[in-house]
Amino acid sequence: MFEIVRAVAALRNEAESDQLGRIGRLVRFVRESGNYPPLRMVESQVNEPETVIEGRPYLMFGANNYLSLSEDEGVKAAAIRAIARYGIGPGGSRHMSGTVDIIVELERRLADLTGMEACMTLPTGYMANVGVIRSLTCEFLGRMPYSDRESVVLVDEYIHGSVSDGCDLAGVRTLRFNHNSLDDLRRRLEETQDYPNRVIVTEGVFCLEGEIVDIPAYAAVAREWDAKLLVDDAHAIGVLGPRGGGSADYHGCADGIDVVTGSLDKAFGGTGGYIAGSRTLIDYLWLTLRSNYLSSALPCGMAGAMLEVIDRVEVATDIRAELASKARWLRAALRAEGFTVLGTHDIPSVLLFIGNEEKGIAFADGLLESGIFCPLMRWPAVPPGRSRFRLSLMARHEQRHLEALVEACVTVGERLGIT
Repeated sequence: MFEIVRAVAALRNEAESDQLGRIGRLVRFVRESGNYPPLRMVESQVNEPETVIEGRPYLMFGANNYLSLSEDEGVKAAAIRAIARYGIGPGGSRHMSGTVDIIVELERRLADLTGMEACMTLPTGYMANVGVIRSLTCEFLGRMPYSDRESVVLVDEYIHGSVSDGCDLAGVRTLRFNHNSLDDLRRRLEETQDYPNRVIVTEGVFCLEGEIVDIPAYAAVAREWDAKLLVDDAHAIGVLGPRGGGSADYHGCADGIDVVTGSLDKAFGGTGGYIAGSRTLIDYLWLTLRSNYLSSALPCGMAGAMLEVIDRVEVATDIRAELASKARWLRAALRAEGFTVLGTHDIPSVLLFIGNEEKGIAFADGLLESGIFCPLMRWPAVPPGRSRFRLSLMARHEQRHLEALVEACVTVGERLGIT
């Protein structure tokens, strides 16, 4: 990857042929070097263990449909009923077109599930993260609630790109602390004691590291240093906790978290995002959250589907236990074959570490030839030289699917000298 970056830098010295000249040369170079990410056409059974891609059957290990609810017949029927009643769209921004009752009901259920007082939904999880940072840190009326210069955001160095984009758009001071290091976080908090508004941002589950984060410990640090705590629970909601409520449910620490964001396209199998917190906070976001009042609402059909999903999630204790068991088996099987597997927690994302991007791309091609679909996670999703596969497990994955995956990994790994 570093060689590629240096080669691309050399392209800057070439003469421009038109206004998009550098963009065209960059895209062409990445394609010719074999690093352009392929977009495969999925034709049926989109989020199922056995899928069809470009006319060929594959085993799917790239979809985040953890609880196998995306193609559940009851969930699809709930979406169809909602579409029949409300139509396919929400009509526009909720400020201009009104707020539809089924979306309000979904927000009430999400607040209850996450242990928060109130909730706001958005069309994507990205919009939740990219918008909420600005609302938490920037002045809205005069210097209220805080001026931009009074705020600082402290983020885990491995935080999701949507949070990083939110920090950039907010334009406030942002400091990164070492990944999952409370000691380094405290050091950063000590450095910023003069800022009256400090926001700590971490994730409940770092799915690319295979980690469940000790959120109560972060809550204690936030209270000790008079800071706010925002937890991105995209990969925790539905997976963690007795009721599938995510980090607060799993750790029993809802009162220590100020803001929870999440997405509905992982364990929930749909699409959309949410922000949950106190009633006061959500009321404030109705005033300030630009990704809410400058965008249409969540589609009503999706709201209907997600209400049915919550009913399933709350009683999916056995399914979550089975997913954890599958994750344990797969991690152990890959490690027994000499692979490096990141993380120790039983989450339905098993991280097969490769490192070198070129080897990773070759490994992904080998898996594809073996009938396994799982694209490589590489820069900019992860740091250069630290590519990996996020092997996403679903409730409907059977033992034979897992064994076929391990067999393919061993065959490809031996050929490439990775094991």
